[in-house]
Amino acid sequence: MEEDWEVILVEQGISHKKSIERIAWDSGLDIHYHFLKHPSMTHARNVGVVHAKGEYVLFLDDDVVARPNLIKHHIKNFKDSNVVATCGRVITKGQDIEAHRRDTARITLFGTFTDGYSSAIKQEVDTVAGCNMCWRSDVLVRIGGFDENFTGNALREESDVSLRAKKAGYRIIFEPKAVVDHIREESGGARKTEGRMQWYFDFFSNETYFFLKHRPHYFLPVMLLLRWEWMLRCMFGFGREVSLRSFVTPFKGIYNGIEKYRRFTYDHRN
Repeated sequence: MEEDWEVILVEQGISHKKSIERIAWDSGLDIHYHFLKHPSMTHARNVGVVHAKGEYVLFLDDDVVARPNLIKHHIKNFKDSNVVATCGRVITKGQDIEAHRRDTARITLFGTFTDGYSSAIKQEVDTVAGCNMCWRSDVLVRIGGFDENFTGNALREESDVSLRAKKAGYRIIFEPKAVVDHIREESGGARKTEGRMQWYFDFFSNETYFFLKHRPHYFLPVMLLLRWEWMLRCMFGFGREVSLRSFVTPFKGIYNGIEKYRRFTYDHRN
């Protein structure tokens, strides 16, 4: 029986189209290929959504390996019409498995996040994990897709769209039977190794922008204080670049995040 699914591959930065065509030929898969010259996680996700024809769209990163019946375990949760998205279990190379966690993917008032994506307990969550998430296509489009103000490595873009969906009254379910192994490749896409200072700039910009969109603004200093370790990592490099640039990058990123939020609020007022 022919499977009722399609494969959409959105590649960024460097094209491997010929290799992908060879893989498609050898495997018999019909891969719909799209190439983006400039890496942008949020734009890549939106391109995938625009070209998807199905009722549901499943997002997988390029450094995960899907375990059997992944699609089936995601889709079964959508029998509940109020479920807009599912988040699958992620077994990450080099990290401990926390099988008994019941606080997976929660977001606090101060903008801190719990992990727990290796949990074996099904539960309702605040946010999906971008490397293994499934959405109702029509709802995802209706709430505006992924916000392309989240730049570079696009940290928090999946949490932003998750909170927008929950504010609209929908539920998000963590499904531990939908499993991927996260290999954590060191290069490609929009990873830290492709430019350390740019990665930290985008990190602080996206964190600030996300917080201003979804949490009380007067708690912003608290959120930034809770990111002290990341500031030190950027500034002192831990064996990498230590310079004036490494010291000012966190503050430039924070300022950029504030400016993005100002433009966002202006655009939505007009």
